[in-house]
Amino acid sequence: MPDPIADVATYDFLSPDQQRAMDQDGCFVVENALPADVVGELDAAIDEVYEREQRAGRLPEDGRLNMRNCVTEHDAFLQLIDWPTTFPKAMGILNWNIHLITSHLLVLPSKEAPEQPVRVGLHRDGGTSAREMVEPHPRILFKIGYVISDQTDSASGATVVVPGSNRYLGAPPTDPETGGARGAISMNYAPGAAFFFEQRTYHGVGHNYSGKPRKTIFIGYAYRWVKPMDYIVQPESLVDRGNAVQKQLLGVAEDALSFYLPQDADVPLKAVMAERDAS
Repeated sequence: MPDPIADVATYDFLSPDQQRAMDQDGCFVVENALPADVVGELDAAIDEVYEREQRAGRLPEDGRLNMRNCVTEHDAFLQLIDWPTTFPKAMGILNWNIHLITSHLLVLPSKEAPEQPVRVGLHRDGGTSAREMVEPHPRILFKIGYVISDQTDSASGATVVVPGSNRYLGAPPTDPETGGARGAISMNYAPGAAFFFEQRTYHGVGHNYSGKPRKTIFIGYAYRWVKPMDYIVQPESLVDRGNAVQKQLLGVAEDALSFYLPQDADVPLKAVMAERDAS
């Protein structure tokens, strides 16, 4: 597993074009973010986890696997939380005072296509925050979706996003011809691609009619003062395996107040950003 904290030069930070895309569209894509061998490792890990859950009878009737906090479920998943071609962009999208808010594995089996198209349901992330915050909402979290199965087929069930909806006041307008959100696009990319989208960007799960399961891992980040979605405290067995950056992302802190008034010992990413700015 790479340990990019040893050399900031290995980090791919947010580019000006990516910054503009996140601000204007609320999303952007990095193709070939993961090399083929890592995609293969993750694909095998997903199959292993899926088969385990299936044997245990924990899958619903449709066979979907919707696993939260998946970094605790297989060693292969932990490397994604600070992957050098993607994670460093998190500090440009938010800042260095961040942590892991979710790690979400989704396996979407294929199903028979209906005679009439079915609309994709869309939502914003952040739970009740979308109702409780005053419009326009601030950006407080975002996710990276890692494409593990081939999702280039338009029928693969890829994630659907509405570019620009991060700046909307309320829901996106509806296309009268399709009944779907106007301007919605599908993340139809090859294995190894990573797509970024913030919590204000409307998005949803596509419908998979491709004949093959869709496999995606979502890694989400938020400011450290935003509570995680899918864990309270990570298990020590996981935290102990982490490097310095991973420990920050997994919620290690010496004092509860540090989440609001960061202490340098708890946020090594602050030094990473200082080193980048000095280089």
